[in-house]
Amino acid sequence: MKINVQQLVRAIILFLFAFFIYRLHHSGEILQLINPKYETLSMIGATIFFVLSFVQLFRIFSVSSNHIHCEHTDHRHDHGDKPINIKKVISYLIILFPLATGFLLPFATLDASIAKNKGATLSLRNQGEREVESAPLPTNDPNQIDPNVYKNKVSKEEYEWIQQDLFHQPHLKMEDTLYALIYQEVTQNINMFNGRKITLNGFVYREQDFASNQLVIGRFLITHCIADAGLIGFLAEFDQEMTVSEDTWMEVTGTIRLTEYQGTSIPLLEIEEYQTIDQPEQPYVYPLNIQVLGGG
Repeated sequence: MKINVQQLVRAIILFLFAFFIYRLHHSGEILQLINPKYETLSMIGATIFFVLSFVQLFRIFSVSSNHIHCEHTDHRHDHGDKPINIKKVISYLIILFPLATGFLLPFATLDASIAKNKGATLSLRNQGEREVESAPLPTNDPNQIDPNVYKNKVSKEEYEWIQQDLFHQPHLKMEDTLYALIYQEVTQNINMFNGRKITLNGFVYREQDFASNQLVIGRFLITHCIADAGLIGFLAEFDQEMTVSEDTWMEVTGTIRLTEYQGTSIPLLEIEEYQTIDQPEQPYVYPLNIQVLGGG
């Protein structure tokens, strides 16, 4: 009996993937990578990796490599008993790369530089209309934050109630649970929200053609995973020149006005109060799903 090193390496890799995903869930960092609605799917994936690593243990020990055979005499696949070569080394390195970066490198939050690379301008409005789906809030108290926000589910009746209630609120407060929904409603119904007060937080982003007293206050919206994250935010105008650096987090209160940018009608926030704040523990917001038929 001997140890098959290649099969051992494969078992370790599978276990490390399972452990890495579990660690992301345990620390809460998984929500910086995926939409919360995929948490269960992610845990299922981790469980599958763990089961496969356990199954792989039975392949580590073999009596003799001569006992490993295949029904096809002319086969090109590898049972893990063939000698290590360059091709195999490269394959293992490719597989190990995401594990190495995940374990060794700290998480980096998406920032203004990413927004620039994605070509985010105030056509943000169009992106927001495509990506925002819905957002939950308990129907009995419009100021209460839903404790199940990360479950990503709200009934159709609740959603319609929330949506209609927004049109009657003189002061909109963009808490995390309603951030994406309010953004969607304001950008799609600018005239109806013209003159309303609004309070929101986000990081500072600035385009080259902005005036010295203009900047965007926004946050990244994750629809499925970090790869499809898009910036949603509002153009803000202050009564003085703003020298604050990009990526600074601010909380602002202002009045919604209608303006034009690059030939498109967009909401403009005339800022009345503002302050710099620390980046929140969860910097991203998510579109949430309407639950149908009382199911999951």
